[in-house]
Amino acid sequence: MIRRIKYIRRLVSKLSSFAVFGISSLILGTTLLPLFHVLAGFSEKRFNVISRRFVNKFFKFFVKYIEVTGAMRLSVENRELLKNIQGKVVIANHPSLLDVVILISLIPNANCIVKGALIQNKFISLIIRDLYIPNTLPFEEQMERAKKSMIEDGNNLIIFPEGTRSKPGEPWFFKKGAARFALFAGADVVPIYFGGNEKIGLRKEDKMLEFHPTERYMYNLKVLPNIPVAPYKDMPMSRSAILLTDKMKEVLEQEHKQEKL
Repeated sequence: MIRRIKYIRRLVSKLSSFAVFGISSLILGTTLLPLFHVLAGFSEKRFNVISRRFVNKFFKFFVKYIEVTGAMRLSVENRELLKNIQGKVVIANHPSLLDVVILISLIPNANCIVKGALIQNKFISLIIRDLYIPNTLPFEEQMERAKKSMIEDGNNLIIFPEGTRSKPGEPWFFKKGAARFALFAGADVVPIYFGGNEKIGLRKEDKMLEFHPTERYMYNLKVLPNIPVAPYKDMPMSRSAILLTDKMKEVLEQEHKQEKL
């Protein structure tokens, strides 16, 4: 009976968190972003700085809200490695729906590649259109925009090499896109491992009214040492992208195996 009550409480916390996120995102997109354009003097660069910092604070609040309501616990090992990073490609495995929110809450100057379909979501479409890079753009345009963001503005590009959330119990399949972004921009890679328990109810194809049956969501993140791109720069892109992708997968899979020991 007690376990059932805890389960229901955590599920209600999860649903309320999504409601808070949706309503807050709608207010941000329809009211605050236009205001930020005015405050920035209609300068695109100043607007991006103000908006990214605000989104970072908002996502921090949202993550803390989920923790306080008892649905999640977050720990970050080697958090200091993220302090003041600029012009890096941040990669991670992708077990759940909250991964990008957590990463942006940890990285104030974050850009990211997002699903173009999210532009149809009325709650977050304006945020995505103004701040991030939809994957429906031609790939060359995505790379140019990401490179400009990293080199000229010092932003960090968040991208999940799997391209979508992992399916529980299935091997990870890494696409070469993340490596190509890093190589094209000459940006070193910062790998982050998402560990913890199964994110039941937040995984690919899970139902919204699901939750872990016995405990809150445990997010145990570990920031790993940078992967430099210099060793790959004199190779043809087709070859270097394969090798760098293999390296990224090796680093994250090794951490995954250690966690399971």
